[in-house]
Amino acid sequence: MTENTICPFFGVCGGCLYQDLAPEVYTDKKTRFIRRSFSDYGLDDIPLNPIRAVPLRTRRRASFAYAGGNLGYNAHKSHQIVAITECRLLKPEIVSFLPTLRQWTGKLGGRGDVFVLSTDFGLDIHIRPDRPEKPTLEKLEVLTEFTQNPAVVRLTYQGTPVAEKVKLPILPDDFLQPSKEGEQILLDLMLDAVGKAERAVDLFCGSGTFTRPLAKRGLRVMGYDTSDSVRNLGPMGVQRDLFRSPLLSEEMVDLDLIVLDPPRAGAKAQVEQIAQTRVPKIIMISCSPKTAARDCRILTEAGWEIKSVTPVDQFLWSDHIEIVCVLEKEA
Repeated sequence: MTENTICPFFGVCGGCLYQDLAPEVYTDKKTRFIRRSFSDYGLDDIPLNPIRAVPLRTRRRASFAYAGGNLGYNAHKSHQIVAITECRLLKPEIVSFLPTLRQWTGKLGGRGDVFVLSTDFGLDIHIRPDRPEKPTLEKLEVLTEFTQNPAVVRLTYQGTPVAEKVKLPILPDDFLQPSKEGEQILLDLMLDAVGKAERAVDLFCGSGTFTRPLAKRGLRVMGYDTSDSVRNLGPMGVQRDLFRSPLLSEEMVDLDLIVLDPPRAGAKAQVEQIAQTRVPKIIMISCSPKTAARDCRILTEAGWEIKSVTPVDQFLWSDHIEIVCVLEKEA
């Protein structure tokens, strides 16, 4: 973080909670949260590295609420919309597009959410009204008008494509890390920990954020995910519900590396299967220290040792923080 001034919407908008804290107080708060999460599961004195912070104005995706001609973030613990004109987390091209987006949703009427992703080609916009509806001719004309804006590369309305000027490699609902910069930090930490591994699986792989770099490194790797975004991996990807049908221990016999990046709920069922294997190295990327600590406890009880925990602050001034855990087990 490089800006010490407080956003004019701080305290009103529900996005940031801790902009008013001094940097050292803020860092200490997040560090204590991570340690407490692991201590709750009996994992004291974890090897915790310093926090790696993502720069401001790099967040490439955002969701906004709209209603009654208003558009912005919801106020903290409220459905009241705060019509922001500035956000120090978002990429500038998203912020500068807010007046146009507000005008558009005002013409559409009703209420709902707008998801905006800044891509290398332009803005990918997905509008999702609160109530599913068949668009009227008037709304279709408004949506068609939206697509004429040169900043928009794709427009989707309640899941149905309206226009796509460039073929994007992801669907509107596919998961991406919040910023390229944060994604690169996670990739560097993951690749630095790979060591001499040759055969791996990437669990909860999404569209292949970690799978492809592992393959490029020369590993034989397969990616598994519940979402159909795994289709982007071609023959390297398998769609599988890892919550209801986790990869079984006998399917991981020949592996020497497991990478997993589960959602906030963690990967308890999958980790219980991993705990029955002898895979020497596990790299867990998690956006929830609490569920990561729970899952790490299962692994440490089965013989793995936590070698490092590195926080990556992709969610500046919020309660959330990403961590990368490296665990090893002697053959």
